[in-house]
Amino acid sequence: MAFSAALAMYITGIWLICNSPTSLVAGSNILITPMNGEGSHFFIAEVIGNELINRGHNVTLLLGDVFRKPTQHSSKFNYVYYKSHATLEQFRYFMEACTRAGLKGEYASFAMTNMSWQTVTTAKECDTLLSSATEMAQLRDAKFDVAVTDLGRPCPVAQLLGVPYVLLSPIMAIPSAYLLANRNEVNPAYMPDMLRGYDHTMTFQERLLNTLSAVVLTLVTNIVVQPLIDDLKASHGDLPDAASLLFTDAELWLLNSHFALDFPRGLLPNTQMVGGLTSKPPKPLSKDWEDFLQSAGDDGVVLFSMGSYATGIDEDIAALFAGAFAQLPQKVIWKLNGKPSSTLTANVKVVDWIPQNDLLAHPQIKVFVYHCGLNGIWEAVYHGVPMVAIPLFGDQFDNAQRLVSRGMGVKVDIATLTSDELAEAIRTVINNPSYKDNATRISSIFRDRSRTPAEEAADWLEYVIRHGGAKHLRSAALDLNIFQYFLLDVMAVLLVAFLTVFAILICCCRLCFRGCRKVCGRTTKAKSE
Repeated sequence: MAFSAALAMYITGIWLICNSPTSLVAGSNILITPMNGEGSHFFIAEVIGNELINRGHNVTLLLGDVFRKPTQHSSKFNYVYYKSHATLEQFRYFMEACTRAGLKGEYASFAMTNMSWQTVTTAKECDTLLSSATEMAQLRDAKFDVAVTDLGRPCPVAQLLGVPYVLLSPIMAIPSAYLLANRNEVNPAYMPDMLRGYDHTMTFQERLLNTLSAVVLTLVTNIVVQPLIDDLKASHGDLPDAASLLFTDAELWLLNSHFALDFPRGLLPNTQMVGGLTSKPPKPLSKDWEDFLQSAGDDGVVLFSMGSYATGIDEDIAALFAGAFAQLPQKVIWKLNGKPSSTLTANVKVVDWIPQNDLLAHPQIKVFVYHCGLNGIWEAVYHGVPMVAIPLFGDQFDNAQRLVSRGMGVKVDIATLTSDELAEAIRTVINNPSYKDNATRISSIFRDRSRTPAEEAADWLEYVIRHGGAKHLRSAALDLNIFQYFLLDVMAVLLVAFLTVFAILICCCRLCFRGCRKVCGRTTKAKSE
């Protein structure tokens, strides 16, 4: 009897496996194009790739050849490398320069003069890749079923290969230019634009500046990107226009976002949230880490990191942080790839690498002082750790405001920050239980999902493969030109109709007025006679 039951269960299991939707696409060839071969963009692409490999798919990463590091990249992936137009040292120097400028409160001026470097470099690399017979032949021979393209790497490789592709956004706050290109709703009245760092409830002045920011960013994006696309079209023939180059033809958008932290907004069916890709249950800490954490006693530990590229911090900035930590009863873990301040006190442990996700899960971590890179934020949200936000550049200002709006942290301005202010911000978050309570609540909301973020992303990619695309989720608005989309043609007709009716009424009124004058004039004349 037991044998019969076991056999029935075995047969049922085989039937379910053979008839499950996933089995229909097992062994598919998938191309992933991260923005870079290291850093936050690469990490989320790697997480998705590992999930796909665990499901039996073949995954190829398309990377610049400066990231050819077999000892650090997983051997489970296939790799195709294209010619990089910047050395690894130049790439890292640029990222470090962004961080240094942010720490000095000078990111805005830095961005004005330097951000075009990355855009131009990306365009040159795209041109070289599309011109390379070897790499393109290698990609064609792989016969990919779907491609995943990072929003920061806008090269139409998948389109030229004839492969359906999915866009992956590593940021939470999508710029208005991107949203408009995908015809998602853009309303500056309640949707703060990237870089503004506003709440979703804004004053009149903030709504005015937010609207201007959305318009300017959209114009700048088109002004910067269009010439680069024109050059690509001139070199490689029949490429799509600016809108189609990346956005219009995409089967799906996968956003590294989640409404546990993000502000509510309308999204089209082809835009799916898979936020928190790097968040995961912790691994056990080493004895050294555990001993350090427990040695802090009831006061606990402050975890402090300004990201992977916080190297070569100026002495005055390092002294500012050291001065704040000297005022705290807690022990501090300072993640720093560089020289710490000479005024460092005994309660601070400086290391060049930390098991960040595992540390955040430990109950001794009382607050996370952080520059607000998105992957680290999702790890803090996952583990319910309140934060002190010190945004430096890019989308970090927007990320920081979402933490504040949800009540799980405070933010400080690095441009005017003092040691006393930072110490007070840390004490506020630790001593006011509302921050921990809100962080725990947000964590509960974030975890309330039947699938992990990586599983959700892989599910959608398999969905695209099973159905040969996802055009049925695509809005017809993508086929409208700008005049049709904003109803400018309709409003023009209605305006002409209104003016015509208004003019007719004016003419009628004038005729009636003249007629009345004549009648009244005759009547008056007759009476006088």
